[in-house]
Amino acid sequence: MRGEDFFTRHSTKPKDEDPESSEFSGISEKGVELAKERAGEILANLEKQENGTVMLISGVSEMPRTKSTAMIYGQEIKNIIELQKIDDVLVFLPEDLGNIDGYTNKVNFLIEQIKANPNKKIVLDFPLFIKELSFKDRWADEEGNLSEYTKQLLERNSDDDEEAMKDWFDNQGRIDDLIGPNPTEVAEQQLAGIERLREFAKKYISDRPLVIGSVGHSWSLDAVAVYLANNGEINKESFEKMKAKMIGETKMIKLSERDGKQVLEYGDLVIPLEK
Repeated sequence: MRGEDFFTRHSTKPKDEDPESSEFSGISEKGVELAKERAGEILANLEKQENGTVMLISGVSEMPRTKSTAMIYGQEIKNIIELQKIDDVLVFLPEDLGNIDGYTNKVNFLIEQIKANPNKKIVLDFPLFIKELSFKDRWADEEGNLSEYTKQLLERNSDDDEEAMKDWFDNQGRIDDLIGPNPTEVAEQQLAGIERLREFAKKYISDRPLVIGSVGHSWSLDAVAVYLANNGEINKESFEKMKAKMIGETKMIKLSERDGKQVLEYGDLVIPLEK
């Protein structure tokens, strides 16, 4: 991760008492409102950046709830800037390119808009599946059924998600003969995926400051936070020493600077990274 890059967890999944949104697949009606609240924070962070900054909200998993969350961020940011008449931020969504045929023409349109507005901050919200953020490759099969490792992890922790996550950190992806994902590899893969997305974007906007935003899943994102906070070491003890909690819906993981020092923002925690 670089600069102001950020991950968030997806928004709230549907439940009987909180049904699925009619517009956004995989998240609940209350989840839509929660994501809109986070969009305000994302915009506030962008407004602190230098003129000309491009924010690409793009990296998601294959699960619809991550794409829906990312799309709400962009739509709500666009709503806010229109309502508040913020004139130094431009937002582009897939719907803005609906009348443009062909991938190359769409890309060229965005490049032209960026070049034509050198002093404006620009949000590009185009969710793109990044394999390194995958849910199914780690925790489930192609039909979405939990793997035997994941089921065992939950069963032996009484379906307590946070305790199961700490158990995963402790057993390092192995319960007897059951093999699951290794937490260090999961963290490194996600960071590599974001770097790959950055390299892709930089081919088109090499001369502009760039912020990458992505939406993923708890456990996997928690592994990233613990990895960054503990010099690449992930275990239950490290997590507990941070006095952290498993990342909540739409909560953010990001690097930033405070008082000239680099910090990790992990949910509600702010963790200094410089000794």
